[in-house]
Amino acid sequence: MWEPVGPLPAHVYWKRRWLALVSVIAFFVVIGFSVAALTRPTPNPGPTDEATSRAANSSALPSGSSVASVAPSAGATIDPTTGTPSAEPGTSGGAPLSATGVPIGTSAPGTTSGGTSPGASAEGGPASTTDESKRPDDTPRASVPVPPTEPAPPTGPPPCTNDMIAVGAEIDAPQHKVGDRPELRLTVVNISNQACVRDLDGALQEIVVWDRPIKTRLWSSNDCVNPSTQDLRTLVPGQPVAFEVTWSGLSSNPGCTAARTRLPAGDYTLLTRVADKISGPTHFTLTPA
Repeated sequence: MWEPVGPLPAHVYWKRRWLALVSVIAFFVVIGFSVAALTRPTPNPGPTDEATSRAANSSALPSGSSVASVAPSAGATIDPTTGTPSAEPGTSGGAPLSATGVPIGTSAPGTTSGGTSPGASAEGGPASTTDESKRPDDTPRASVPVPPTEPAPPTGPPPCTNDMIAVGAEIDAPQHKVGDRPELRLTVVNISNQACVRDLDGALQEIVVWDRPIKTRLWSSNDCVNPSTQDLRTLVPGQPVAFEVTWSGLSSNPGCTAARTRLPAGDYTLLTRVADKISGPTHFTLTPA
């Protein structure tokens, strides 16, 4: 049985046996790989390019971008001369307004969905890489003349009413080129004759750029960044306190939901507020780059 028998040489029969054996082994190997491939568990699919893109963009989106809701009542307008709110006849309140009379969650009349003005050019999506967060400005400032101060009552300094403070709007230079990043400032000073306590929470502050004359709301420090900060402080009579923001020169809309655009050359108005105390207007100009 083991020895090859036949008319041909023995090595021919051995080659045939080895060829048959290799064929059988190869057959079982193929069957084994096929079974393993069919029974292997299917891995979870990875994120698609679109999902990956959304995740990357969401990490860059600003947090807390809603506009502060403590503001003048609905129906209030801004006096372009004084910058103070005044109620329209026949109004009895409604949706809360932003610092300069715009209902929360809407754009000012005459703006596009992105809060831009005619002639502005698109530049980037809703999220901007520029940092427009408000920050304290500790630069020493001259004191403001006030009446002779009175000592605080035994119970401590009282809360600052709107009549006890003055809010101002400042810009580092009255003229900038398109593409510059101006420094915009909000100042608050106790103009009464006694120390008082005021909540200067970052969410209660707002710095707003309008066109000139005041018709179209173009940018607000609270549209894309609106940090809430614990800042209940005692204001000394006559000593200003300031906060500043580096403005990118781009437009914005409430919630920062639309593409931001580069504001063109022209005349603009700066207004600020602390809660419902609004500053007077400060004018500045953007010139061609």
